[in-house]
Amino acid sequence: MQMKKLKSVLLDYNLFVDLYVYACRHSEPDDLQFKRLCAGVQKKLEAMTRHDMYSLYKSGANEQIRGKARHDYLSAIGLLDSFRWPTEQDVNVTHSDIDIR
Repeated sequence: MQMKKLKSVLLDYNLFVDLYVYACRHSEPDDLQFKRLCAGVQKKLEAMTRHDMYSLYKSGANEQIRGKARHDYLSAIGLLDSFRWPTEQDVNVTHSDIDIR
């Protein structure tokens, strides 16, 4: 038996947050559906935040912004400092101060 893929719906970020806040204000905290909604929305908000940090890490305006975003992103995904390499060695970041010829 093949499992059917769930459909996705795109929402404006502000509408998504407003729906979450509205649901939190107008629901019973002991309601099982409310708990599932809060857990799902919290998971989605964290994923959106990680995506924003990753995008800034890749395309920030300058090295300082990209470096901070890289640090924040790696912390958010739980990568320990001992597994990280220096920003200068990160092949995924363009280094404007390095002359490659």
